[in-house]
Amino acid sequence: MKHPIVIGLAAGAILLFAGIGYIVFKHPSDSVTGQPPVTSIKEETPVAHVKTELLKNGTIDEIILAYGNVIPAPGAQTTISVPFESRIIRLMVNEGQEVSQNDPLLELGPSPDTHMKLKQAQGTYNAANQALKNMERKFQLRLATNDQLLQTQQILEQARLTIDSMKSQDIGGQKELKAEVDGLVSKVSVNEGALVPAGAPLLQLVPRNRLEMRLGVELEDIDNIHEGMPVDLSRAPKQTGIVSGKVRKVSQSVNSSTHLVDVFISIPPGSAFLLGQYVSGRIVVGSVKGLIVPRNAVLPEGDHFVLFVVRSGRAVKKDVRLLAENSREAVIKEDSLRPGDEVVTVGNYELKDNMSIVGEPIK
Repeated sequence: MKHPIVIGLAAGAILLFAGIGYIVFKHPSDSVTGQPPVTSIKEETPVAHVKTELLKNGTIDEIILAYGNVIPAPGAQTTISVPFESRIIRLMVNEGQEVSQNDPLLELGPSPDTHMKLKQAQGTYNAANQALKNMERKFQLRLATNDQLLQTQQILEQARLTIDSMKSQDIGGQKELKAEVDGLVSKVSVNEGALVPAGAPLLQLVPRNRLEMRLGVELEDIDNIHEGMPVDLSRAPKQTGIVSGKVRKVSQSVNSSTHLVDVFISIPPGSAFLLGQYVSGRIVVGSVKGLIVPRNAVLPEGDHFVLFVVRSGRAVKKDVRLLAENSREAVIKEDSLRPGDEVVTVGNYELKDNMSIVGEPIK
Protein backbone atom coordinates (compact mmCIF):
# COMPACT_ATOMS: atom_id res chain seq x y z
CA MET A 1 0.00 0.00 0.00
CA LYS A 2 2.91 2.30 0.58
CA HIS A 3 4.34 1.93 -2.93
CA PRO A 4 1.57 3.83 -4.75
CA ILE A 5 1.94 6.77 -2.31
CA VAL A 6 5.69 6.90 -2.75
CA ILE A 7 5.34 6.68 -6.49
CA GLY A 8 2.80 9.56 -6.45
CA LEU A 9 5.03 11.79 -4.33
CA ALA A 10 7.98 11.14 -6.61
CA ALA A 11 5.95 11.98 -9.70
CA GLY A 12 4.78 15.25 -8.10
CA ALA A 13 8.32 16.26 -7.24
CA ILE A 14 9.42 15.63 -10.81
CA LEU A 15 6.60 17.77 -12.17
CA LEU A 16 7.42 20.58 -9.70
CA PHE A 17 11.10 20.72 -10.69
CA ALA A 18 10.18 20.52 -14.35
CA GLY A 19 7.92 23.59 -14.00
CA ILE A 20 10.55 25.59 -12.15
CA GLY A 21 13.12 24.72 -14.80
CA TYR A 22 10.74 25.82 -17.53
CA ILE A 23 10.20 29.15 -15.83
CA VAL A 24 13.92 29.72 -15.22
CA PHE A 25 15.08 28.82 -18.71
CA LYS A 26 12.08 30.21 -20.57
CA HIS A 27 12.09 33.59 -18.77
CA PRO A 28 15.60 34.30 -17.36
CA SER A 29 15.83 37.25 -14.95
CA ASP A 30 18.37 39.12 -12.88
CA SER A 31 18.98 37.25 -9.65
CA VAL A 32 18.80 40.46 -7.63
CA THR A 33 16.18 42.63 -9.34
CA GLY A 34 14.17 39.94 -10.97
CA GLN A 35 14.26 41.94 -14.23
CA PRO A 36 15.50 40.57 -17.54
CA PRO A 37 19.24 41.37 -18.06
CA VAL A 38 20.13 44.33 -20.28
CA THR A 39 21.44 43.35 -23.65
CA SER A 40 24.30 45.69 -24.91
CA ILE A 41 23.78 47.44 -28.34
CA LYS A 42 26.83 48.04 -30.47
CA GLU A 43 27.16 51.79 -31.38
CA GLU A 44 27.66 52.69 -35.06
CA THR A 45 30.85 54.60 -35.97
CA PRO A 46 29.97 58.08 -37.44
CA VAL A 47 30.99 58.71 -41.05
CA ALA A 48 31.34 62.27 -42.42
CA HIS A 49 30.63 63.19 -46.02
CA VAL A 50 33.19 65.72 -47.26
CA LYS A 51 34.70 67.20 -50.39
CA THR A 52 38.40 67.05 -51.09
CA GLU A 53 41.12 68.44 -53.33
CA LEU A 54 44.72 67.51 -54.07
CA LEU A 55 47.73 69.44 -52.81
CA LYS A 56 49.97 70.93 -55.48
CA ASN A 57 53.16 72.93 -55.75
CA GLY A 58 52.81 76.52 -56.85
CA THR A 59 53.22 80.22 -56.13
CA ILE A 60 50.73 82.74 -54.85
CA ASP A 61 50.97 86.50 -54.52
CA GLU A 62 50.82 88.16 -51.14
CA ILE A 63 48.12 90.78 -51.59
CA ILE A 64 46.95 93.70 -49.50
CA LEU A 65 43.39 94.69 -50.36
CA ALA A 66 42.54 98.24 -49.31
CA TYR A 67 39.52 100.51 -49.74
CA GLY A 68 39.12 104.27 -50.00
CA ASN A 69 37.85 107.03 -52.28
CA VAL A 70 38.81 109.40 -55.09
CA ILE A 71 40.14 112.79 -53.97
CA PRO A 72 41.81 115.82 -55.62
CA ALA A 73 45.55 115.51 -56.18
CA PRO A 74 47.74 117.88 -54.11
CA GLY A 75 47.41 121.45 -55.37
CA ALA A 76 44.73 120.49 -57.88
CA GLN A 77 41.77 122.09 -56.16
CA THR A 78 41.22 125.70 -57.22
CA THR A 79 39.26 128.09 -55.03
CA ILE A 80 37.35 130.83 -56.86
CA SER A 81 36.86 134.12 -55.03
CA VAL A 82 36.80 137.90 -55.65
CA PRO A 83 38.78 140.56 -53.75
CA PHE A 84 35.77 142.69 -52.87
CA GLU A 85 32.58 142.21 -50.92
CA SER A 86 29.96 141.02 -53.37
CA ARG A 87 26.37 139.85 -53.76
CA ILE A 88 25.59 136.57 -55.50
CA ILE A 89 23.04 137.22 -58.24
CA ARG A 90 22.80 133.78 -59.86
CA LEU A 91 24.38 130.31 -59.48
CA MET A 92 24.77 128.25 -62.64
CA VAL A 93 26.37 125.03 -61.32
CA ASN A 94 25.90 122.43 -58.59
CA GLU A 95 28.37 120.41 -56.56
CA GLY A 96 29.69 117.42 -58.50
CA GLN A 97 28.85 118.97 -61.86
CA GLU A 98 31.32 118.57 -64.69
CA VAL A 99 32.22 121.79 -66.50
CA SER A 100 34.25 122.71 -69.54
CA GLN A 101 36.60 125.65 -69.98
CA ASN A 102 34.69 128.97 -70.28
CA ASP A 103 31.44 127.50 -68.93
CA PRO A 104 29.65 130.10 -66.74
CA LEU A 105 29.76 129.33 -63.03
CA LEU A 106 27.98 132.22 -61.32
CA GLU A 107 27.03 135.86 -61.69
CA LEU A 108 27.72 138.46 -59.02
CA GLY A 109 27.77 142.20 -58.42
CA PRO A 110 29.18 144.62 -55.83
CA SER A 111 27.54 144.76 -52.44
CA PRO A 112 26.08 148.10 -51.31
CA ASP A 113 29.17 148.70 -49.20
CA THR A 114 31.51 147.97 -52.13
CA HIS A 115 29.44 150.25 -54.38
CA MET A 116 29.78 153.03 -51.81
CA LYS A 117 33.56 152.48 -51.60
CA LEU A 118 33.77 152.80 -55.38
CA LYS A 119 31.96 156.14 -55.26
CA GLN A 120 34.23 157.28 -52.44
CA ALA A 121 37.30 156.32 -54.47
CA GLN A 122 35.99 158.26 -57.47
CA GLY A 123 35.31 161.27 -55.22
CA THR A 124 38.83 161.04 -53.76
CA TYR A 125 40.32 160.92 -57.26
CA ASN A 126 38.30 163.95 -58.43
CA ALA A 127 39.29 165.88 -55.33
CA ALA A 128 42.97 164.95 -55.73
CA ASN A 129 42.88 165.97 -59.39
CA GLN A 130 41.42 169.38 -58.53
CA ALA A 131 43.94 169.79 -55.69
CA LEU A 132 46.81 169.16 -58.07
CA LYS A 133 45.53 171.81 -60.51
CA ASN A 134 45.32 174.37 -57.67
CA MET A 135 48.79 173.41 -56.45
CA GLU A 136 50.26 173.82 -59.93
CA ARG A 137 48.85 177.37 -60.13
CA LYS A 138 50.30 178.20 -56.72
CA PHE A 139 53.64 176.76 -57.75
CA GLN A 140 53.67 178.93 -60.88
CA LEU A 141 52.99 181.96 -58.67
CA ARG A 142 55.77 180.82 -56.32
CA LEU A 143 53.22 180.31 -53.57
CA ALA A 144 54.01 176.59 -53.17
CA THR A 145 57.22 174.60 -52.86
CA ASN A 146 58.45 171.64 -54.88
CA ASP A 147 57.72 169.33 -51.95
CA GLN A 148 54.10 170.48 -51.76
CA LEU A 149 53.64 169.95 -55.49
CA LEU A 150 55.23 166.48 -55.33
CA GLN A 151 53.06 165.47 -52.37
CA THR A 152 49.89 166.54 -54.22
CA GLN A 153 50.97 164.58 -57.30
CA GLN A 154 51.51 161.46 -55.16
CA ILE A 155 48.03 161.75 -53.62
CA LEU A 156 46.48 161.94 -57.09
CA GLU A 157 48.53 158.96 -58.29
CA GLN A 158 47.38 156.86 -55.32
CA ALA A 159 43.76 157.76 -56.00
CA ARG A 160 44.19 156.88 -59.67
CA LEU A 161 45.70 153.47 -58.81
CA THR A 162 42.78 152.71 -56.50
CA ILE A 163 40.28 153.53 -59.21
CA ASP A 164 42.14 151.46 -61.82
CA SER A 165 42.30 148.48 -59.45
CA MET A 166 38.58 148.59 -58.73
CA LYS A 167 37.76 148.94 -62.43
CA SER A 168 39.97 145.96 -63.34
CA GLN A 169 37.94 143.86 -60.90
CA ASP A 170 34.69 144.91 -62.57
CA ILE A 171 33.47 146.29 -59.28
CA GLY A 172 31.30 148.79 -61.01
CA GLY A 173 28.74 146.32 -62.34
CA GLN A 174 27.62 142.71 -62.62
CA LYS A 175 30.26 140.12 -63.41
CA GLU A 176 30.07 136.53 -64.71
CA LEU A 177 32.74 134.10 -63.49
CA LYS A 178 33.73 131.29 -65.88
CA ALA A 179 35.64 128.02 -65.56
CA GLU A 180 39.28 128.38 -66.53
CA VAL A 181 39.81 124.62 -67.12
CA ASP A 182 37.83 121.45 -67.75
CA GLY A 183 36.97 119.99 -64.38
CA LEU A 184 34.53 119.16 -61.62
CA VAL A 185 32.77 121.48 -59.20
CA SER A 186 33.90 119.97 -55.91
CA LYS A 187 32.22 122.50 -53.63
CA VAL A 188 29.72 125.38 -53.77
CA SER A 189 30.09 127.65 -50.75
CA VAL A 190 27.45 130.32 -51.47
CA ASN A 191 23.75 130.73 -52.21
CA GLU A 192 21.95 133.13 -54.49
CA GLY A 193 21.36 136.51 -52.86
CA ALA A 194 24.11 136.04 -50.26
CA LEU A 195 26.56 138.81 -49.37
CA VAL A 196 30.08 137.41 -49.47
CA PRO A 197 33.12 139.04 -47.80
CA ALA A 198 36.13 139.98 -49.89
CA GLY A 199 38.33 136.93 -50.59
CA ALA A 200 35.81 134.40 -49.25
CA PRO A 201 35.57 131.13 -51.25
CA LEU A 202 32.70 130.99 -53.71
CA LEU A 203 33.37 127.71 -55.56
CA GLN A 204 36.04 125.04 -55.69
CA LEU A 205 37.06 123.33 -58.95
CA VAL A 206 39.19 120.25 -59.58
CA PRO A 207 40.70 119.70 -63.06
CA ARG A 208 39.38 116.47 -64.55
CA ASN A 209 42.87 115.01 -64.99
CA ARG A 210 44.10 115.88 -61.47
CA LEU A 211 42.53 113.14 -59.33
CA GLU A 212 44.11 110.50 -57.10
CA MET A 213 42.97 107.86 -54.60
CA ARG A 214 43.30 107.65 -50.85
CA LEU A 215 43.25 104.06 -49.53
CA GLY A 216 43.21 102.96 -45.89
CA VAL A 217 45.74 100.27 -44.89
CA GLU A 218 46.20 98.45 -41.58
CA LEU A 219 49.14 99.71 -39.52
CA GLU A 220 50.96 96.35 -39.62
CA ASP A 221 50.93 96.34 -43.44
CA ILE A 222 52.57 99.69 -44.20
CA ASP A 223 56.14 98.33 -43.91
CA ASN A 224 55.40 96.24 -47.01
CA ILE A 225 54.18 99.19 -49.09
CA HIS A 226 56.60 101.57 -50.79
CA GLU A 227 56.43 104.52 -53.16
CA GLY A 228 56.21 103.52 -56.80
CA MET A 229 54.61 100.10 -56.19
CA PRO A 230 51.93 99.22 -58.77
CA VAL A 231 48.31 99.04 -57.59
CA ASP A 232 45.31 97.56 -59.38
CA LEU A 233 42.44 99.98 -58.81
CA SER A 234 38.76 99.28 -59.37
CA ARG A 235 35.29 100.39 -58.43
CA ALA A 236 34.12 98.93 -55.13
CA PRO A 237 32.36 96.78 -54.10
CA LYS A 238 32.08 94.97 -57.47
CA GLN A 239 35.76 95.56 -58.30
CA THR A 240 35.15 96.36 -61.96
CA GLY A 241 36.89 98.72 -64.37
CA ILE A 242 40.44 97.88 -63.26
CA VAL A 243 43.03 100.65 -63.78
CA SER A 244 46.75 100.51 -62.95
CA GLY A 245 48.05 103.13 -60.54
CA LYS A 246 51.16 103.67 -58.41
CA VAL A 247 51.77 104.41 -54.75
CA ARG A 248 52.61 108.10 -54.53
CA LYS A 249 53.00 108.48 -50.78
CA VAL A 250 52.45 106.51 -47.56
CA SER A 251 51.24 108.64 -44.66
CA GLN A 252 53.23 108.59 -41.45
CA SER A 253 50.20 109.08 -39.22
CA VAL A 254 46.96 107.22 -38.46
CA ASN A 255 43.77 108.74 -39.84
CA SER A 256 41.65 109.70 -36.83
CA SER A 257 38.40 108.94 -38.69
CA THR A 258 39.22 105.51 -40.12
CA HIS A 259 41.97 104.46 -37.68
CA LEU A 260 43.93 103.29 -40.74
CA VAL A 261 47.06 104.61 -42.44
CA ASP A 262 46.38 106.59 -45.62
CA VAL A 263 48.14 105.50 -48.80
CA PHE A 264 47.87 107.93 -51.74
CA ILE A 265 47.71 106.42 -55.23
CA SER A 266 48.40 108.28 -58.48
CA ILE A 267 46.08 107.36 -61.34
CA PRO A 268 46.57 107.96 -65.07
CA PRO A 269 44.79 110.95 -66.65
CA GLY A 270 41.49 110.11 -68.26
CA SER A 271 40.60 107.32 -65.83
CA ALA A 272 36.85 106.94 -65.55
CA PHE A 273 36.61 107.54 -61.80
CA LEU A 274 34.39 110.12 -60.16
CA LEU A 275 35.37 112.52 -57.40
CA GLY A 276 34.43 110.95 -54.05
CA GLN A 277 33.80 107.51 -55.59
CA TYR A 278 34.33 104.44 -53.36
CA VAL A 279 37.20 102.35 -54.74
CA SER A 280 39.40 99.37 -53.89
CA GLY A 281 43.10 98.79 -54.43
CA ARG A 282 44.94 95.48 -54.83
CA ILE A 283 48.60 95.79 -53.88
CA VAL A 284 50.95 92.84 -54.54
CA VAL A 285 53.67 93.00 -51.87
CA GLY A 286 55.44 89.70 -52.61
CA SER A 287 55.09 86.05 -53.70
CA VAL A 288 55.62 82.72 -51.90
CA LYS A 289 56.31 79.24 -53.32
CA GLY A 290 55.19 76.01 -51.66
CA LEU A 291 52.30 73.61 -51.23
CA ILE A 292 49.13 75.23 -52.50
CA VAL A 293 45.83 74.40 -50.83
CA PRO A 294 42.37 75.98 -51.13
CA ARG A 295 42.02 78.64 -48.41
CA ASN A 296 38.93 76.98 -46.91
CA ALA A 297 40.92 73.80 -46.20
CA VAL A 298 42.97 75.60 -43.54
CA LEU A 299 41.21 76.10 -40.19
CA PRO A 300 42.24 78.25 -37.22
CA GLU A 301 42.71 76.37 -33.97
CA GLY A 302 43.90 78.39 -31.01
CA ASP A 303 47.14 80.12 -31.96
CA HIS A 304 47.86 77.95 -35.01
CA PHE A 305 46.25 76.39 -38.10
CA VAL A 306 45.21 72.84 -38.99
CA LEU A 307 43.90 70.88 -41.94
CA PHE A 308 42.62 67.34 -42.48
CA VAL A 309 44.41 65.01 -44.89
CA VAL A 310 42.78 61.80 -46.14
CA ARG A 311 44.53 58.58 -45.02
CA SER A 312 42.88 55.19 -45.71
CA GLY A 313 39.34 56.56 -45.55
CA ARG A 314 39.96 58.63 -42.43
CA ALA A 315 40.53 62.35 -41.81
CA VAL A 316 43.89 62.85 -40.10
CA LYS A 317 44.43 66.28 -38.52
CA LYS A 318 47.73 68.04 -39.25
CA ASP A 319 49.15 71.19 -37.69
CA VAL A 320 50.41 73.42 -40.51
CA ARG A 321 52.24 76.70 -40.94
CA LEU A 322 50.43 79.30 -43.02
CA LEU A 323 53.11 80.99 -45.12
CA ALA A 324 50.91 83.16 -47.35
CA GLU A 325 47.29 83.48 -48.40
CA ASN A 326 44.84 85.30 -50.58
CA SER A 327 41.07 85.10 -50.83
CA ARG A 328 41.18 81.73 -52.69
CA GLU A 329 44.41 79.89 -51.84
CA ALA A 330 47.08 79.49 -49.20
CA VAL A 331 50.69 78.30 -49.10
CA ILE A 332 51.28 75.87 -46.22
CA LYS A 333 54.17 73.89 -44.74
CA GLU A 334 54.07 70.52 -42.96
CA ASP A 335 56.93 68.05 -43.32
CA SER A 336 54.81 64.94 -43.95
CA LEU A 337 52.59 66.48 -46.65
CA ARG A 338 53.38 66.04 -50.32
CA PRO A 339 51.93 67.18 -53.67
CA GLY A 340 49.03 64.90 -54.58
CA ASP A 341 47.89 64.40 -50.98
CA GLU A 342 44.13 64.63 -50.65
CA VAL A 343 42.89 67.25 -48.18
CA VAL A 344 39.38 68.06 -46.97
CA THR A 345 38.02 71.40 -48.21
CA VAL A 346 34.29 71.17 -47.45
CA GLY A 347 32.84 69.67 -44.28
CA ASN A 348 36.09 70.02 -42.33
CA TYR A 349 34.54 72.09 -39.52
CA GLU A 350 32.62 69.00 -38.30
CA LEU A 351 35.59 66.62 -38.40
CA LYS A 352 37.57 65.10 -35.54
CA ASP A 353 40.99 63.53 -35.80
CA ASN A 354 40.97 60.03 -37.34
CA MET A 355 37.25 60.22 -38.14
CA SER A 356 35.87 58.01 -40.93
CA ILE A 357 34.94 59.94 -44.04
CA VAL A 358 33.42 59.50 -47.46
CA GLY A 359 35.20 61.92 -49.78
CA GLU A 360 34.03 63.45 -53.02
CA PRO A 361 36.77 65.15 -55.05
CA ILE A 362 35.96 68.68 -56.24
CA LYS A 363 36.22 68.89 -60.01
